[in-house]
Amino acid sequence: MKNFNLLIKFVFLILIISSFPIFLYASDVAKEQKIARYVMENIQRDYVNCYSFYKVAAESFKKANKDTQIIEGLEKSADVSLKYNYDLGEIMGLNPEVMAQMTKDKVNEFVKLANNDFASLAKKYGLVCKDLVENPKQRTNYWENKGKKIIK
Repeated sequence: MKNFNLLIKFVFLILIISSFPIFLYASDVAKEQKIARYVMENIQRDYVNCYSFYKVAAESFKKANKDTQIIEGLEKSADVSLKYNYDLGEIMGLNPEVMAQMTKDKVNEFVKLANNDFASLAKKYGLVCKDLVENPKQRTNYWENKGKKIIK
């Protein structure tokens, strides 16, 4: 009987030890899902910011009678940013009306910032938004690396 109890304990121990990789795998999957969510939320926020920046910049340039090619480029970048903003929002399950309100609020915020100091707004968002529109993978990698450091 003593040997039988020892055998049961041994088999139980083997079962527990052999299930560790499954627990580790499940933990890794959960971590990757959290990182993916973090990346999507931040990229979506970037697109809202960039849409707002491009819209405000285009309007500012129109008022200043700047080159129409520059204005068209800004408007095209705004359209791209808005499309990806809504695409990501849809993937994340956000309500389109909520996204529209968030976008409207952000544009209004950027209008106020531009009226106070357009140069600072352009300095903060100009290059980031240009890179986001031209090379979204780079910004995705940025948020993924940041997420890996934050999410344990």
